[in-house]
Amino acid sequence: MPLPSLRQPLPRQSVLRRWGLKALLSLPFSVLKFLSGGGVIHVQGRTLDTQITFLWKTFFARQDHRTPLSLTGTSIEGAREDWHEAATLMDDTSALKVRVETVGDGGLISGRLVRPAQVGHNAPLLVFFHEGNGVLGGPELSLAFAGVLAAEARCLVFLPEYRLAPEHRFPAGYEDARAAFDWASANLTTLGALSDQITVGGAGIGGNMAARLCLDLRRDFKPLPVAQLLVSPLLDLGDAEIRTSPYAKSWPVSAAGVDIAIGHYAGAGIDLSDPALSPLREGLISGQPRTLIVCGGLDPLAGQAERYVRRLLEARTRVVYRRYDTLPLGFGLFAGVAEHALEATRDIARLWSDLTTEIVAED
Repeated sequence: MPLPSLRQPLPRQSVLRRWGLKALLSLPFSVLKFLSGGGVIHVQGRTLDTQITFLWKTFFARQDHRTPLSLTGTSIEGAREDWHEAATLMDDTSALKVRVETVGDGGLISGRLVRPAQVGHNAPLLVFFHEGNGVLGGPELSLAFAGVLAAEARCLVFLPEYRLAPEHRFPAGYEDARAAFDWASANLTTLGALSDQITVGGAGIGGNMAARLCLDLRRDFKPLPVAQLLVSPLLDLGDAEIRTSPYAKSWPVSAAGVDIAIGHYAGAGIDLSDPALSPLREGLISGQPRTLIVCGGLDPLAGQAERYVRRLLEARTRVVYRRYDTLPLGFGLFAGVAEHALEATRDIARLWSDLTTEIVAED
């Protein structure tokens, strides 16, 4: 049964602002650098992308001088509004050969399905748990990233909703994520997948959920997804190195913002070293699916990503790892507007396609 499109026209003011954003970002980098105050963000040999610096220092700059999109100094409701507005403004999937549809079971399961114009015959559906670290927004936060990934890898991408903290603390969001994965697994044909295989992924706490899901399925002797895609995954909620990272002041997601999100997601008095919350602390991680892990260069979670890569390799899991030097934590938000974020997402799509093609070749 055909599903309705979620592509709704933007209000005139938003259309004009999006047009203005595109026009500004098309200016030479030297001009953008001047408009950003003339300086660069340079940390330990890595320089933040010029277009993202412009978005931070100029386009999204606030009159009250508070860091834009930050969780610090504002309410959760205010941060959610800021992220939703920014994600909607920078979502350029209308320019891609993809269709965004609403899907679900009419009850607890709902989300967005990104369908490319051509679905690869052997491309497994990807269930991707969205950006926002368990407290912000919904599928729209990862829609730009998912749109590029779907178009380039020719795969369906399902972005399910999950309950957010602090209204619904752990394990509510994870339970929703697992239920959505189970539902998608049982409805591949209905969703339009041409492959009978399924994959899983996520960004930030969404990457945590994807990793935890694979570990739990292995423990419960249930079928695993054939591959997992972890984008700057938050794998150890008790990791003090996040705060001391040289990239702690990353934008749009800083270490302070991650810390606030963790407090809301887990709640007071919770043992953050519990592997249920922190998959990196799991004692045994053997038998995991093929894994693609990516992160930004200026990313306070990169250390966690690299530790998980080593653990998976020690367990003889096929792992591909990439770190994109000029990009920050949360770079997927900019995949529709910033050149280097788009290039990185296209590279991720190519790596993902290669990884899942390997699986088909082996079968």
